Amino acid sequence: MLKRVAAIYDIHGNLAALDAVLADIEKCRIDAIIVGGDLAWGPQPAMVMSRLMSLKGNVHFIKGNADGEVAERYGIGQGLDEETAEINEWCSDQLTATQKAFLRNLQEKMSVEIDGLGEVLFVHGSPRSDEEGIRNSTTDAAIKPMIDSVKQKTIVCGHTHVQFDRSVFDKRIINAGSVGLQINAKGACWVLLGPDVVFRETEYDFHYAADQIRQSGVPMANDFAEHILNPPKEGP
Repeated sequence: MLKRVAAIYDIHGNLAALDAVLADIEKCRIDAIIVGGDLAWGPQPAMVMSRLMSLKGNVHFIKGNADGEVAERYGIGQGLDEETAEINEWCSDQLTATQKAFLRNLQEKMSVEIDGLGEVLFVHGSPRSDEEGIRNSTTDAAIKPMIDSVKQKTIVCGHTHVQFDRSVFDKRIINAGSVGLQINAKGACWVLLGPDVVFRETEYDFHYAADQIRQSGVPMANDFAEHILNPPKEGP
């Protein structure tokens, strides 16, 4: 059983945010890091992958929907809209074959015993699909078929980029938020698990990050930079 686990989700190619969160985690005396998917789709894919793949210790990864899309260089022909496809293809072209193979081979979910929480299931979107988002506003009725087959009492997810902690039927669902493309928060969002659930928001140099993003060559660089400087809000 692990005493403290850091769950970081939806990094989306934001190196400054990732570095700040990893520095914050080092102060927390954690037993493991779980990286919950959507690593490289964003302005600094190669640098983020290099940083993540160089981490030592007890680090585990699960696959997000964007990880498979980047690894396979999905485009319009695979159902992506024009803007998403352009960014996705650019991101894929920045990565080495080794980095793409790493993304391609990530596991879809995992479970871990954590002090105070018991067995916790980690998924990217929902237990049913990495493309299926659970929001704070998603009705219990809509969530029920997503979690019917889950034996664990606690589920940690991401994908929708907003932190929340809610109970649905007999399950506790925790969204870790987003490290790199946060919503409803200015800092890089993640969650510390065990024995309690502590939502974290790590400050970093947003203006430096935005400048680096503008110089990255990613399509729609100004939109990514603006997102960092002025994160959007989402209703309850």
